[in-house]
Amino acid sequence: MKNFKFSFCVVCTVIKYNLFAQTTPIQHGHAHNDYVHARPLFEALENGFTSIEIDVHLYNNELKVAHDAIGLSSKPNIQQLYLEPVKKIIEQNGGSVYKNNHTLVVFMIDFKTGGETYTKLKEILNNYRDIISVYQGDSVINEKAIRILISGNAPLNEILKEETSMATVDADISALDDVKIDKAVTRYSSAWEGYFRWLGTGAMPQAQKNKLLALVAKAHSKKKQIRFYHIPDKPNVWKTLLDAGVDWINTNKLKEFRKFWEQYNNITH
Repeated sequence: MKNFKFSFCVVCTVIKYNLFAQTTPIQHGHAHNDYVHARPLFEALENGFTSIEIDVHLYNNELKVAHDAIGLSSKPNIQQLYLEPVKKIIEQNGGSVYKNNHTLVVFMIDFKTGGETYTKLKEILNNYRDIISVYQGDSVINEKAIRILISGNAPLNEILKEETSMATVDADISALDDVKIDKAVTRYSSAWEGYFRWLGTGAMPQAQKNKLLALVAKAHSKKKQIRFYHIPDKPNVWKTLLDAGVDWINTNKLKEFRKFWEQYNNITH
C-alpha cells in the first residue's frame, strides 16, 4: 500500500508539472499579483503568461509572498511558491519553462519592504544560478530561462553600482527622461489613472491615444518596455494597448486574456 501511494504521488507530480507542456506562450501577458490565484505560477503558465508578478516582504530573514504585511508568518516564501516549482519545470522541459519553446519568463518581484530585501534576494538567487539570467547593465550576458525584474522599493542605486547583476529594475514612467538610470532599467510601469481617464467604453479619445502612442514611442526609442497597471481589465482596453505597442498587458483575468489573445493574434498575424 505504501508503495502504491508513493507511486501515485510521483505520477501526480509529473502531471502537475506537465499540465502546460503544450501551451504556446503569450509574449505580452503579465499576470498581475499572480500569488492571489488558487494555484500561483501554474495557472499563469497554463495560460501562457511570460511575465509574472510576485510581491515579497522581508520577514524573519525570509522573502514572504504576500500583498499586505498581515499574517506573514504563515505565508509561503518565494522559494516554496515560485523558485523551486519553476526549477523543476525547467529541468523537466530541458532548460526552458515552456516545452519545446525557448521563450523566456520574467519574474517581476515587487519589493514591499526596503533595507536588506535586495541583499536577501541576491542570496536566494545565488542558489538558482542555473535558471536565472545575468545582466551587465541592461544587457543580458548569460541567458537562462528566467529573468528577474524588481519593482516597488527597487534598489536602483545599488544595482547601478554593480558590474553584473541577476536583476534589472521596473521604474516609473515619469522617469523615462532620466538617462542616469538607463543602465539598470528594462521596463517602465505606472498606474493607468496617472495618465488616462478612458475606462474602456467605446474608442479611446484621440488626445489620450496620442499620449499613449507618445509614451510607447519614447520607451521604445530607449529600447525599454512599457506597462500600465490598474487598467480597466477588459478586452477593448487590451486591444487598444496592444495596437498601440504596449509591451505588457497587466491583467488578473488569465483565462479570459488567453482566449482574447488567441483571437487577436490570429487576426493580426
